Amino acid sequence: MHIYEYLFTAIIIVTILLASSTMIGTLSGPSRSVSEKEQLKVAAQKIITQLLLDTGDPSDWGSDVTIDESNLKAFGLAKHGETTRDAYVLDPDKVLRLDNTHPLFIHPSRIINLLNLGKEYGLTLEIFPAIKVNLTIDSNEYKVKVSSEYGELPIFGADVTARMYYASNGAINRSLTLTSQTRANGECTFNFGNISSEMKVLILGINYYGVRVVKVFPAGSVAKAHFVGNHLFLNEAYNISGNEAYEIIVEKRDGGYMIEDVKFSLDKVGDVKFDLTYVEPSTVAILAISEDGTKLIFASKEVNLTYSSIPGVWSFPFAYSVERSVIIGGSAYIVRLYLWRMSW
Repeated sequence: MHIYEYLFTAIIIVTILLASSTMIGTLSGPSRSVSEKEQLKVAAQKIITQLLLDTGDPSDWGSDVTIDESNLKAFGLAKHGETTRDAYVLDPDKVLRLDNTHPLFIHPSRIINLLNLGKEYGLTLEIFPAIKVNLTIDSNEYKVKVSSEYGELPIFGADVTARMYYASNGAINRSLTLTSQTRANGECTFNFGNISSEMKVLILGINYYGVRVVKVFPAGSVAKAHFVGNHLFLNEAYNISGNEAYEIIVEKRDGGYMIEDVKFSLDKVGDVKFDLTYVEPSTVAILAISEDGTKLIFASKEVNLTYSSIPGVWSFPFAYSVERSVIIGGSAYIVRLYLWRMSW
């Protein structure tokens, strides 16, 4: 009889121990999950602070074409030489080198190493204009629609300044500067008259209560190029007419924009590489004509990209996201960082 009592008591004790172990695991799970999410949050905050406030090393690595990912010592996108009063001002040359079509592209694996993330974390960086601008062309009418990035709600009352540049008879011509204001549907329309050339670029400056965005739209057939610092990289080998280029300059003026251009000479230093004698700080685009007059060569410093440590993947389940408003080349942008752990 005593033996059965001992066995029964042992079974009860084992059952209590198993139940206690299960309860401890169940109760500690949410706490552990919260702790891991807090760690991810802290890591994401540190990373975006370094990305947006650090210039990197060398500090001018964006415009220095001799710097590639192998000799980049530290990574940061802040503009070199800006004061602390101008926090969250990014260098467009650095940002554009995150575009995988750029000739001086920095691979994400190198950035992961520079940020000391190892194999523990994955990240995606999205950089896009603070205001969304779409263009629809109907004959001589150019319909501009301005909307919010959040839900694409139309923006009423935005001031829009527009100017068209086009190639004709081997020369670059320009229209008058036009201004308008968006209606309740977020749209406004511009008519530059009958421009017969198909080689056109439309420059837009949008101002909505101090939120300013510059957009550069190829409105016809153009040959895409890139410019970094004072260097112009073509996608194909062309000779440029007169070895001259036009720098399109956009500056604030009386609540709106001034859109002008300055002509500078080029020095050919390679089959697809040219050096500009000088680049104005407010330059948003470079235009040039091929020597045979058949190509309008176009390079812009406008930014809209997604940069991910895993190609084609912008986020993982349970990723933590954080975003900041920044200024790039005088325009307002949103930078959004997604960070996730590769393993838990």
